[in-house]
Amino acid sequence: MERYLSGLAAAAARALGDDLVGCYLHGSAVLGGFDARHSDVDVLVVAAGATSAAQRASLTAGLAALPCPAVGLELSVVTRAAAAGPTAAPRFELHLTTARDDPKVVDGHARGGDPDLVLHFAVCCRAGRVVGPGPAAAAVFAPVPAALVLAQLVAELGWAVGHATGEYAVLNACRAWRFAVDGALVSKVDGGRWARDRVGAADRALIAAALARQRREAAVRLHPAAVAAFVQRIGAHLTAP
Repeated sequence: MERYLSGLAAAAARALGDDLVGCYLHGSAVLGGFDARHSDVDVLVVAAGATSAAQRASLTAGLAALPCPAVGLELSVVTRAAAAGPTAAPRFELHLTTARDDPKVVDGHARGGDPDLVLHFAVCCRAGRVVGPGPAAAAVFAPVPAALVLAQLVAELGWAVGHATGEYAVLNACRAWRFAVDGALVSKVDGGRWARDRVGAADRALIAAALARQRREAAVRLHPAAVAAFVQRIGAHLTAP
C-alpha cells in the first residue's frame, strides 16, 4: 500500500506540476475497516485551480499504470477553492475508478457537482492523511456543516438498498445513525459495532450477520426484506422532526 500511495503521489506531481496542492487518503483506509479483498483505495487530489485537459489525461494515464493493492482506486481531483468551500454538490475536475467491475473516467468540466464529495471532504477534514508533500488535510479541507453531512448520509441509505450488498446497506445505515447521535464520522464496521448494542434482538442479529459478512468471517445470508426494513427504520429516525 505504501509503495502504491508513493507512486500515486508521484504520478499526480508529474501530471499537475506546480498546480498540485496535495494528495489525501480518506475512506476506510483512515477510518478503519479497510480490507483489500473488498475495499477501495480512496484519494482526493487537490489542485491549486482549474486543470487542463492535458493534465487530466496525464494523470489518468499515470494512475492506470499502477497496480492497485485493493479492489481498485476511487479518486477525484478537486480545486482548493472547492475543498475550502463545501456545498451540497461540490464541483470536481476529474473522477476515476479502477475497480474491475466499474472502471470509469469522468471529466468534471462536463458535469455538475458530485454529492458524494460531501462525505469525502468531511472525512478528509477530520482524518485525511496527506500522501507525499503538501499541507495537512485540515489546512486544505474546510469543516463541512453537519446538515450537509447528514443529508448526504440519508441520501445514501436509499441508494445502498437498491445498488449495494446487504451488509453495506445495513452498516452504512448504522454509521449514519451514529453521526446523527453524536456527530462522529466512523467506518461502516465501527458504526455496526456501535449500533449493535442499541437495538432489539432481531436487528442485533441482522447487524451481527452484516459485520460477519463484511469481515468475510461467514457467509450468512441477509434477507433483502429485512435489510430494506432496517434501513427504512433508520432513515425515518434520521429524518424525524
